[in-house]
Amino acid sequence: MATTRTKHVVLFPFPGQGHLAGFLAIARLLARELPDAAVTLVSTPCNVAALRRSSSTVDVEQSSIGFHALPFVPADHGLPAGCESISSLPVPAFITLFEAFEALEPAFDDYVSGLRGDADADVCVVADVSVAWTVDVARRHGCAHALFVTCGAFGTAIFHALWNHMPALPFGSDGALRLPEHPDVELRRSQLSPVFLLHGDRSDRWTAFYQRIIRHGYRTDAVLANTVEEFEPTGLAMMRRALGKVPVWPVGPLVRGGDSGAGSSETDGGGVLRWLDSQTQSSVLYISFGSQNTIQPNQMMELAAALEATGRPFVWAVRPPVGSDITGAFRDEWLPEGFEARARAGDRGLLVRGWAPQVRILAHTATGAFLSHCGWNSVLESLAHGVPVIGWPLAAEQFYNVSVLTEWGVCVEVARGNLESSAMDRSKMAEVVETVMGDTAESAAMRRRVVEVQEVMRGAWAEDGGSSRTALHEFLRAMRLQ
Repeated sequence: MATTRTKHVVLFPFPGQGHLAGFLAIARLLARELPDAAVTLVSTPCNVAALRRSSSTVDVEQSSIGFHALPFVPADHGLPAGCESISSLPVPAFITLFEAFEALEPAFDDYVSGLRGDADADVCVVADVSVAWTVDVARRHGCAHALFVTCGAFGTAIFHALWNHMPALPFGSDGALRLPEHPDVELRRSQLSPVFLLHGDRSDRWTAFYQRIIRHGYRTDAVLANTVEEFEPTGLAMMRRALGKVPVWPVGPLVRGGDSGAGSSETDGGGVLRWLDSQTQSSVLYISFGSQNTIQPNQMMELAAALEATGRPFVWAVRPPVGSDITGAFRDEWLPEGFEARARAGDRGLLVRGWAPQVRILAHTATGAFLSHCGWNSVLESLAHGVPVIGWPLAAEQFYNVSVLTEWGVCVEVARGNLESSAMDRSKMAEVVETVMGDTAESAAMRRRVVEVQEVMRGAWAEDGGSSRTALHEFLRAMRLQ
């Protein structure tokens, strides 16, 4: 008699908020598509606790997700007590956490070894790119291995090429950066951040880390991407050329549900939603630069002045500016005197300190545009809800995400970067807000285009042959999970 082999998918994210959200989304998807398989999220204790909290609703697919904590003592790696996520660190110190996670290999090896103790078990490790070293563990134990890319395809391909060329980036005499792998793409220095991209050398820890990760990545069995074939054909073609024989399967858009972390009290977002209920359709500008990003003090002042000049209602998720503790309390002195009081008195705007119920804000009929840093999760959430974007990329692949959105005609880039030298002009901001949200042929065309993209996203999961649905099942069959 044939025996039924048990199946186990082990998901290993890197602890940044966007990465954890992406892995929780794919865990839910896999739990739904593979009801007879075990699906386990693996990380360090604090991150596992955070993932448990995020998945605490009663959805069937979430209740079937398992969790496993690997032992980790931050102080052993020169990290502050309790620091297991990049949200606890300034950007220059991220590399210490990246390197600390490499030291988790023996503990992860022990865990996978225990799973493989059953000869009738098929185990597939799905890892974040930043923990691509997990491929060594998978190979030692005869497991399948895949990488899950939580960023867009175009941005991933560009970053891959940049790190392959570090530290000698091929700038031309005209100041443009043209990558041999992608001759049709031209980059500028203003699109390279953090600054170690410009100043790294072979002894630089960032450069050494990424070059190790790239080497590991070439040895994986497959790559899953949180994007849609019809939305990013160029970026996916670039990724496939770079990876050669490694198949790339786009399975997006994987976005948070509308109830993720949201509730009904003033502190958990209910006050924001009630205020939105009082606004007219598509009238409100939502502003957020993500959980890890912020802008310069002078940029904050310019943005506030632009908002007052437009007179349009807004919801602004504010964080302390560059140079301050981004997780600390927000002080009135960082904005024009009386700015918040005037906005409230005129019922023209809300400042949300810290967390905001982003998905529910974007889903609200009053929201008309999103001023965003263009992190990939924010991009997908905005497009999935049919909201056009005003782009202000600040770091990493966000500059390249803006290019994808602009090409689709669903975004206008208003500023770039948050260095001291990064300009942001209030008059340009006010002009772009009117371009996107005004009653003009140009803004109407943008709204039509974003609805078209929204339909592309929905169609990817159509029962009758949607591209992402098809790609997921091809991946599952290739990994012997289905």
